[in-house]
Amino acid sequence: MKRIFLTLSAAMLGVVLSLPAAAQSGKTGLYLSDADYAEGKISYGAEHHKIKANVPFQHGKVKVWHGDQQMLLEKSQLYGYRDKNQQDYRFVGNNAYKILDANGFNMYSREVETSKGKGRVKETKFYFSTEPGSEVMELTIANLKKAFPENGKFHQLIDLQFRSNDELARYDDFSKMYKLKTIYNETI
Repeated sequence: MKRIFLTLSAAMLGVVLSLPAAAQSGKTGLYLSDADYAEGKISYGAEHHKIKANVPFQHGKVKVWHGDQQMLLEKSQLYGYRDKNQQDYRFVGNNAYKILDANGFNMYSREVETSKGKGRVKETKFYFSTEPGSEVMELTIANLKKAFPENGKFHQLIDLQFRSNDELARYDDFSKMYKLKTIYNETI
């Protein structure tokens, strides 16, 4: 009987000890600046606040509730946010760009509507920035070369590996990395 009790207690203790660690890593909220993003410092965390990043008819605003109190914050005054799925986003203008990879330089994606024939279709576009707070540019071979002008080896490897801009966002499932990032890491 004692053996069963001790086993159950140890199992329950393990569950109790693992709960705070899971809650800590599952933090959601707003990044007020690029420095906050770089440090992983979240404000208006979801444990005390409810956040809505896309407010209908107020595209430049983020709505934050604290109990029954409500605030509207300007997206232009914020860096971005982390959602409940632990995905980070950066605000640029009134749009949220999904941060795909922040190793070396940031890669982003965003769903945009484009015209195809007589209709409109959602399409994923890819972007990058050299630093977390720097200008977001379309992910193209020409823009990458302009953004990293002194890295000649990177330019050469881009030319060898990619025939078109569409290939720049290829993800390598084996290495669990974007191929572009693998090439960049070889040149730094």
